[in-house]
Amino acid sequence: MTSIAKPSEPAKASRGRKRSAEAEKAVLDAAYDLLLHQGLQATTVEAIATRAKVSKATIYKWWPNRASVIMSAFLRESQHALPYPEELEAGSIFHRLHTMAMEFQGATGRMIAALIAESQSDPEIAQAFRDGYVLARRRQGIALVRRAIDRKLIRQADPDVVLDLLYAPLYYRLLVGHGPLSEAFIREHVTLALDGILPAAGQVSASTASRSRAKKTP
Repeated sequence: MTSIAKPSEPAKASRGRKRSAEAEKAVLDAAYDLLLHQGLQATTVEAIATRAKVSKATIYKWWPNRASVIMSAFLRESQHALPYPEELEAGSIFHRLHTMAMEFQGATGRMIAALIAESQSDPEIAQAFRDGYVLARRRQGIALVRRAIDRKLIRQADPDVVLDLLYAPLYYRLLVGHGPLSEAFIREHVTLALDGILPAAGQVSASTASRSRAKKTP
């Protein structure tokens, strides 16, 4: 199967001495720990440096700003928590969205919500989040959709619209909180979404398959 590239990390400064893998891990561990336990506002370069036992100058040699450090730490964790499937088909769509909904109910969801909120007032966070997470993941998703269209697994459609159809309801519930990201919600959402994007001849059977897979998912 064709491998999918990992989300890109935000730009990092190229000047300075060669990066120490041990020090880099300490910085990213410190940044993620601060994000997880103290929140985005408390995750300053000063706090990261203190916890990682490195100087602020060392951090700025490797990352251009606070936002880049934060996104590097977030992306390192989220790429494992929210992997893309190898192919886009009924079963993998349900599994992907179900996994995403479960992650959104924990630390990953809280961090994404905080980053989106902070993006409204912090241009550097906004750019780092958009470039490192949103656009990078959309490039992967668009490649999957195009491959599925070529294989006639889904009908001809604008890949951007297909991605919005699949993922926007999860982000809406994450940010607005008007309803739970439950398995029942995912099952109904996937059924309706598949009825919209699958080839006409396969709509009924694929919807049934989605519901069947949902019942078997622990």
